[in-house]
Amino acid sequence: MFSNFRPRFQLTIGALALAAGAFTMTGALQASADDLGPFTCTNKSGGVVNAPGTVAAIRVAHHDGYDRLVFDFASSATGGFPQYELTRQSSTFIRDASGQPISLEGTAGIRTVLRNSDIAGGVASDLKPRLPEIREVANIGNFERVVSYGVGLKDAGCFRSVELSGPTRLVIDVPTPPDAPAAVTVPSSPAAPASASPSPATSLPATPSDLAETGQPAPPVQSANPIIALILGLLAVTAGLTIVGIRRFARK
Repeated sequence: MFSNFRPRFQLTIGALALAAGAFTMTGALQASADDLGPFTCTNKSGGVVNAPGTVAAIRVAHHDGYDRLVFDFASSATGGFPQYELTRQSSTFIRDASGQPISLEGTAGIRTVLRNSDIAGGVASDLKPRLPEIREVANIGNFERVVSYGVGLKDAGCFRSVELSGPTRLVIDVPTPPDAPAAVTVPSSPAAPASASPSPATSLPATPSDLAETGQPAPPVQSANPIIALILGLLAVTAGLTIVGIRRFARK
């Protein structure tokens, strides 16, 4: 009988192993997606020479610790990443072809040049998101398949660039100070009767650091998450049932 049970037992173990492997791979992929490299204070370039590109959209957003600028490219038959150059400079740029100066918001800037490229219809020519660092993004050139954008920054700083595929995107991140933690509002509790003795949690005085960060005393330490305890309990029960089943079939 135990010999008949062995294949099913092995199948169960295999399924558990596959699930654990998938979980591990998911964590590894997430970690690699978050590791985008350091910020550096140098000019950058990349892409494939003569690879065509069409700017399909421009997106700007703030994240905790950095502002992000994304150039979306339309799909290309060649599949190569368009050649680009990122140059640090002041917030005053020179327009391509005309040579006229243009000043963007901020005190510093990044000149973005896209070779063998053009711009799709409907793409905004001037964005003013006024984020902590990225203040303005303006098209300053589109001549003989050379597209240029000026990025106005609040301060002269470092940045990083990332090439992404599926769809093709050029990402430019500019560091910012970490976002301040959200203030925690502690609801006031009704007044206790005069004869009631104060609990240890309410009798502790508020420290200056508590009041500086939240405006309220630090809440008492909460017990462990009950969901975690429930999961651990279910795992223990499952393991026990598995051991009992193995022993029962081994005796037959």
